Amino acid sequence: MKVGFQHMGNLNVTLRALFESVGCEVTQGPRPNKKSLDIGVRYAPELVCLPFKVTLGDMFSALEQGADTLLFIGGGDWSCRYGYYGRIQCSILRRLGFEFRSIFIGHQDVKSIISEILHLNNDSWTTAIKNWTRGFAIAWHKSKLVDLAEACARTTRPLETRKGESSKLLRKYLHEIDRESHLLKLMSLRKEISKEFSSIQKRYTSRLLKIQLVGESYCVIEPFVNFEIIEYLGNQGVHVEPFLTAHRWLFYHAMKINEDRSLSRKAAKDMARPFWGYNAGGEDQLSIAYTINAAKSGFDGVIHLMPFSCMPETAALPVFERVCKLYDIPLLNISLDEHTGVAGVYTRIEAFLDLLSQRRSRVSFLEAGRLPAAQGAKQCLATEGQNVSQ
Repeated sequence: MKVGFQHMGNLNVTLRALFESVGCEVTQGPRPNKKSLDIGVRYAPELVCLPFKVTLGDMFSALEQGADTLLFIGGGDWSCRYGYYGRIQCSILRRLGFEFRSIFIGHQDVKSIISEILHLNNDSWTTAIKNWTRGFAIAWHKSKLVDLAEACARTTRPLETRKGESSKLLRKYLHEIDRESHLLKLMSLRKEISKEFSSIQKRYTSRLLKIQLVGESYCVIEPFVNFEIIEYLGNQGVHVEPFLTAHRWLFYHAMKINEDRSLSRKAAKDMARPFWGYNAGGEDQLSIAYTINAAKSGFDGVIHLMPFSCMPETAALPVFERVCKLYDIPLLNISLDEHTGVAGVYTRIEAFLDLLSQRRSRVSFLEAGRLPAAQGAKQCLATEGQNVSQ
């Protein structure tokens, strides 16, 4: 069985390890690029969201590479249209002449998934359980290591004296994690990764600008869609913290495992409930909670990423603006589709960073008691934050 699945950040490292352990041959196309996006745009409904178009291009590329089975995460049991991507994409791809099997990984398809694993292991429960257990352990450790390497890169990149060193080291370890299949070796990589990133020569600064990245999960995690925003901000000397990573997204949704000790899932829902009573779809309620938490934790600003035509994020946008005004933290909303240009996005981000820097300087003067009419200045700052969010 040659299986193909979508790209989403570095999620492929984890999924490849899991599927290969149970007997699948993983066949994927290249990472999302302009060509695969153009394919998705050509065959997808015009007003469907950007993640649908990009992942459709991924599946198209996987079939061209020889995949005979497509794996889709979510089989309709999702809080937004993402759960229906697989069904609709299968229909589009078959209409284009492709012949393939489809497997939907979701709560409604557990029996069919077990049946497939048994079939791949000669209908032996013993072999299937052994391979699945080993595969899950390897996939878990790889996912944790990828998460660690990405976190180290985010922390180190704004401070590095030689630009690009953190990104280079990150690529090195992503490749090493992807090709390694021995559990003990993977476990030993944790200390090595932390040590290597710590050895990067850093400049010293009093305090970096800190930005919380929230919004629709695919737009936050997939670098092609968000124009490498995490790396770009890091190179500008800004520490950026995404509210979701590929690791947290996969295990949060698939197994409801919450590893964010600073803000648990229950605490996040309780924090957002006064403003957004329930999850309308995607990550809207969680994003609102992380926005509030960012204001309380001393972040300088929030960047909200969303696909154009995403109904849950669009519906929640006035709430984001209200929350940011109430908690006095600037908000930059960026809506993404196939027509969005990198120059326009980076120009808006640069202007946002200038505002945050000026805002911090004024707040520092106020705290030092060097400016009179502090109350009027605070009102001015609140107005600036409101204008950015509009």
